[in-house]
Amino acid sequence: MANSFVRRFLLRGFLFWAFAVAPVFAADNLIWIEGENATSTNMKPHVWYAGAVNKEELSGGEFISNFGPDEGHAEYNFTAPAAGSYTFWIRANPVGDPKLDYQLNGGDWVPVDFSGKTDLVNIAKDNKPDLRFIAWIKVGSVNLNVGSNTIAFKFHSANNNHGSLDCFVFTQGHFIPNGKLKPGQKLGTDEPGWWAFEPQPETFGKDALLDLRSLNEDEAGQSGFVQANGDFFKLGNGQPVRFWAVNVSAPPGDMSKEQMDFMAARFAKLGINMVRIHGGLFDRAGDDPTKIDPVRLDNYFYLINAFKKQGIYVHLSNYFPLWLTVKASDGIPGTDDIIGKIPFGLLIFEPRMQEIYKSWIKQILTTKSPYSGKTLAEETSVGLFEIQNEDSLFFWTFKPETLGKGPRELLEKKFGFWLASKYGSLDKALAAWPGDKHPDDSAADSRAGLYGAFEMCSAGFPKQSPDRQKRLLDQIHFLAQVQYDFYVDMKKYVHDDLGAKWPISASNWTTAPGLGFIERYTYSGVDVIDKHGYFGGKHAGEGSGWSVRNGHTYEDKTAMLDPESVPFQYVRLPGHPHIQTEIAWNKPNRFIGEAELLISTYASLQGVDGIYLFAAHGGDWENNGGGNWPYMMPGEIGQSPANALQYRLGDLKPGDTILRQVTTVDDILNLKSSTLIEGHNVDFRITEAPKANQADQIASFEPLSFFVGRVERSFDPNAQPIVTDLSKYIDRDKKIITSSTGEIVWNYGEGFLTVNSPRSQAVTGFLSKAGPIKLGDVTIDSHNEYGTVHVISLDGQPLAISKKILIQAFTEEKMYGFKSANGVIQDIGHAPVTVRDIDAKVTLANGPALKATVLDEQGYAHGDLQPQITDGAAVITLPKDSLYTILTR
Repeated sequence: MANSFVRRFLLRGFLFWAFAVAPVFAADNLIWIEGENATSTNMKPHVWYAGAVNKEELSGGEFISNFGPDEGHAEYNFTAPAAGSYTFWIRANPVGDPKLDYQLNGGDWVPVDFSGKTDLVNIAKDNKPDLRFIAWIKVGSVNLNVGSNTIAFKFHSANNNHGSLDCFVFTQGHFIPNGKLKPGQKLGTDEPGWWAFEPQPETFGKDALLDLRSLNEDEAGQSGFVQANGDFFKLGNGQPVRFWAVNVSAPPGDMSKEQMDFMAARFAKLGINMVRIHGGLFDRAGDDPTKIDPVRLDNYFYLINAFKKQGIYVHLSNYFPLWLTVKASDGIPGTDDIIGKIPFGLLIFEPRMQEIYKSWIKQILTTKSPYSGKTLAEETSVGLFEIQNEDSLFFWTFKPETLGKGPRELLEKKFGFWLASKYGSLDKALAAWPGDKHPDDSAADSRAGLYGAFEMCSAGFPKQSPDRQKRLLDQIHFLAQVQYDFYVDMKKYVHDDLGAKWPISASNWTTAPGLGFIERYTYSGVDVIDKHGYFGGKHAGEGSGWSVRNGHTYEDKTAMLDPESVPFQYVRLPGHPHIQTEIAWNKPNRFIGEAELLISTYASLQGVDGIYLFAAHGGDWENNGGGNWPYMMPGEIGQSPANALQYRLGDLKPGDTILRQVTTVDDILNLKSSTLIEGHNVDFRITEAPKANQADQIASFEPLSFFVGRVERSFDPNAQPIVTDLSKYIDRDKKIITSSTGEIVWNYGEGFLTVNSPRSQAVTGFLSKAGPIKLGDVTIDSHNEYGTVHVISLDGQPLAISKKILIQAFTEEKMYGFKSANGVIQDIGHAPVTVRDIDAKVTLANGPALKATVLDEQGYAHGDLQPQITDGAAVITLPKDSLYTILTR
């Protein structure tokens, strides 16, 4: 019956085509056809699926859609200017397992593979994450006839045959999807005091005046493997290296190989030399828990090789418990009660879970890449390998009752054996805390019950009885040893069994309060210490943990007035490189512009060896007002060039070690360490604070120490404790912090920060309130309430004599039409991104012979500026609508 209908429908359509041609846009062998301009269709729009959408997000302001019991069909007639091979793109709904086939020039029906989606946009009027999305999909190569051609589409998903088609494109040139816009087209929509951020397509021309590709090696890993060298990283040739990095998702199934190449080239141009590829490659569709998806693995190999060719190293992150749920076919004993649940903690101690994991990474690391001819274990462009992402036995997810009956019994028996080893028998251990009984305690079964994270943390521990506190200290020792041993054993597996030679990081997670440095201690048996951190104000509403929607409540928050709130303080563990693989300023927030300079500056001061901004979907600019962490926006990736330079080239001096605590592992695990802040977690002690003259302890701690220099905790008994008099660096009354190097001053009373080194001079924060800022070689004067201006040498010379200087400026960004009232989002807005006009002047003391060139968003010359020379100084009035200005002598 259905086939008969299709034949009748197509016959009617072909007859109609004889008399009608769909309107098209054609330029430079690009053919653009609107979905709503079908020559014949039976599509049935739905009041919700087609009606409750933002049609301003659609090409031509309309689309064609189907939602109902019958298949949807649409046919088009169009003209091609030349015969030959064309790349075929469609802009359609990729969500909800759509089924869409096309038939070109009466040929066979071909299904569309939606795994190639990109430029995904939520078009729902209420911004809910349901079926109402639209995205570009690269369908593939097709052959067109010169002159008349025909194409038919049919929508036949299991869910009400749903599907929508906004437009489709045939092109013989390079095509980068950009929402509803045709190549070269701009919306030109802005508001008074704001300008539309609508870059021209990136061409990677040699005439770019701002291109940092030369900072990278010709090929990543060309001199050998990255090495963890004490507190630092070094390349194979011994050269010290820092990593300015971004996060991307893996496998890149939503990108074509052309897009992967574009992304790699774009990142390199913006100063990035490391990418964390974050995502599991395992195939959970069937009953084989060890299966890896071969298509995703191939994409993974291609992307790694694309980055390699651009001098970009990769950090492999292949396991996160949130990516999977427990299945019966996994074969993990005693997990019937947690089927369908997330396996928090299991990888750390459960043998079958570890066996599955090892199978995954063995396939990933020992399969030969068709693009490099090497396995990843042999690949020198792999910079780091991460054992797992965001899981711990010391976070709130550690609840014995949710581990599963079998894993819980296994872990509690391990605890029983550990106690028997310490006390001589489990009976003696239980007798050591006579006032505390746990329902799972059983000397006959060699089993000792475990408590959850709350009882161990600083909020819960003091509330426990003395006997339970003694028991909890043993539990903390035990769990720390289990976690430490797991990471050490996994490092041995990756290095010794699989033959990989690159540095290993353990995990990166936070903990329940007070257990932060115990977590870091468990990482100390591997090469690298890692952490995560996010900054933002209050944000509430359905899906607010990962999206921005109309009706959400939110708060614009700046760090400028509250240094202690930032997420990048690091208590260093000497002898290890330190990285931060996720850091972001959450959106929406009008104060995004401070993030990059703050991060680059204090990572340099604290000696952090890798900073990974979160998160990039692809290599092109984004117009995304619906996400918490879209990094490819002008306020973030747009600020990369100056900050990558400052960080990677060491333009700022490393800070002195202004505080070093020398302690022991036992004291850490017995909660005897003095109070130190790590991020937002506070370690705690159960004994009185020791005297200041005790060599292994510190009596008090100033949380602003991190902005003065390095803070360390050492387990080395030969290390010397350091306690610096901070009174000359921190003025609590005036609310001013000066770094130990003298190059960084944070005035958190007035809300601005200055950087003042020979090669890098900058200010961020409340600029108009600060007034003219006089730095070593420049004076920055802005009437913007808030913003950032960064002046930095591009040729490695001090600014006083540099022949090429970058001025990078930014204010605020928002989506066009964004509206809120009393902290409630009324409209998240839509493309384009708009940027508040820049109103600033930069004066260079050594000004004669300076030439100023304004750049466009991609780093190409856009126009000239005429500096005003006064008493030998050059005054440059920055353009209101450009991020970058180049000065040359």
